[in-house]
Amino acid sequence: MNALRYASFASRGFVRRGAPLHLTLFVTGRCNMRCRHCFHWKEVAQGVEGPSVASVERLAESAARMGPLLWVSFGGGEPFLRRDLAELAGAFGRRGLRHLAIPTNGLVEGRECIERIVRDNPDLFLSVAVSFDGPSEIHDAIRQVPGGHERARASVHALKALRARLAPALRRRLGIGILVTLTRENEETLAAHLEELVHELRPDNATLNLARGTALDETLLRVNLDRYRELVDTKARLQREKRLPYFEFPLARLAAARDRVMYEHVERVARGDRGAHLPCTAGTLSAVIFENGAVHPCEILGRELGNLRENDWDLERVWNSPSAVALREEIERTRCACTWECAQADNVLFAKRAWPRLASAVVSGP
Repeated sequence: MNALRYASFASRGFVRRGAPLHLTLFVTGRCNMRCRHCFHWKEVAQGVEGPSVASVERLAESAARMGPLLWVSFGGGEPFLRRDLAELAGAFGRRGLRHLAIPTNGLVEGRECIERIVRDNPDLFLSVAVSFDGPSEIHDAIRQVPGGHERARASVHALKALRARLAPALRRRLGIGILVTLTRENEETLAAHLEELVHELRPDNATLNLARGTALDETLLRVNLDRYRELVDTKARLQREKRLPYFEFPLARLAAARDRVMYEHVERVARGDRGAHLPCTAGTLSAVIFENGAVHPCEILGRELGNLRENDWDLERVWNSPSAVALREEIERTRCACTWECAQADNVLFAKRAWPRLASAVVSGP
């Protein structure tokens, strides 16, 4: 992977209007867990089917016409329940996608599609993150699957063994991480458990989330933000101590710095501090596409830019529609802000007012 392939994206810090750079695509609502902090629980309960391969091909083709995509994340449900996941990845990979992220609960056996994704898409970096929600008894209680924590741990070990079997050129394009979400139920233990997981599993990265949205159990959303700060500080310390690295790809140092600044901004928003507002890029640089084809600016707002099923899965047609233009203007006018990490990461990376802090984070490190 060549760092020059990222140069074309830099201009979007100055020119917001244009093609999306980042898509979150919900590939299925089917899931083998019933996580109590899940904001997508209604679709999961219904087992909503995701888009067909043919629909995703049309989506990827229309996105490529608009311009190259930097980042796609597959959401769910459990993405690995789709037997055709490699075909979905290939629809974007063949058209120049730089990064694909796939979160997983770690319960699905057999991930042969991972090798196929990295083998068939030589310009793509794939990151797979296994979710943990605290020590085993807490994790299993939140996710409502006995033995789920043990199976998630085994999944990370299996993924690392799979990577070790790959040829070096493929191995370099597969990142294996962990993902933790802070909730009311795990807030007193998650920082310490993160350290335990890093010590045992030695992941390439740890993604930190703050519970959000309308959870199945909304009591889990009432988080002590001092515990969030503790979690963020624990990750930073593990990075300083060289115990927690980062994914290996061009400009990875910039991406790691972006995450650190993003955590700071998420905390400010969660505490109600609007003084350091970053203009939201959701709906302008990014979008969320749900299983039914609904295109939203983000996972939180609950508003549509349009629906792909009504437009033959042509994203360009939806993106340039009057309703999409009007919603973007509303987001900007109302200074919309939330704690969704994916949008805030884009805001930090592409907001000029965040660049001085971002540059400082790049230079200083964790």
